[in-house]
Amino acid sequence: MSPADGVTAAYDRIADAWRADRDTNGFRERVWVDRLVGPLAPGAAVLDVGCGCGEPVAAYLAGRGFRVTGLDGSARMLDHARRAVPAGVFVHGDMRTADPGGPFDAAVAWDSVFHLPPADQTRMFARLAGWLVPGGRLLISLGGTADAGFTSDMHGQTFFYAAHPPAAALGLLVAAGFAVEHWEVDDPDSRGHVAVLAVRRP
Repeated sequence: MSPADGVTAAYDRIADAWRADRDTNGFRERVWVDRLVGPLAPGAAVLDVGCGCGEPVAAYLAGRGFRVTGLDGSARMLDHARRAVPAGVFVHGDMRTADPGGPFDAAVAWDSVFHLPPADQTRMFARLAGWLVPGGRLLISLGGTADAGFTSDMHGQTFFYAAHPPAAALGLLVAAGFAVEHWEVDDPDSRGHVAVLAVRRP
C-alpha cells in the first residue's frame, strides 16, 4: 500500500476534529476562490476535489448560486458535507479513479492533490483537465517542498505529502492542457504552499 493510500482512513478518523478546525481557522482561501469564479456565469458547475466537510469552500460556492459537486475519499467527511451543503452533489471515491461526472466550468483542488505521490499528481493534472470544459478554470494548491514524500501528524494521525518543484509542477500543468493564469507561494511558512490559477486551453 502506498503511503498516500492511508490518507483517506486518517481523514475518516479525524473528521469531527477537522470539521471543528474549519470553524475556527477562517477561510483564507476565499480570495483565491473569488478569483476562480469571478468570470463564471451564474449557475456554473463547479467541482470541489477533496471537498472534505464541505465548509467553507463548497458551502460558499453553493451560497453564491453555483452548482456544486464535491469529491472526497472520506465517507465521514462527506457526511458533514451533505449536511452543510444540502443542494450539493457529493461523490465518494478516490480522486485518482472516481468519476464525478461533468463536464465542469471550474474546479477547486485545495489542499488535496498534495497528498498524492508526484507521479499520481502528474496524472491528476490530466484528469482535472478532462473534467473541465475548454476554457474551464482551475484553482489548485500544491506543495513547494520538491519533496517526493514526507509525513506529518495531525490530530494524532499521520498524513502523507509530496510535491514537484514548483516550476516543474507548472510545466506539468501546461503539458496537461492548462494555461497558467497566476501562481504564487501563498504561505511560505507552510513548506512553501503554492496556489495556482489556470485555464484549460481550448
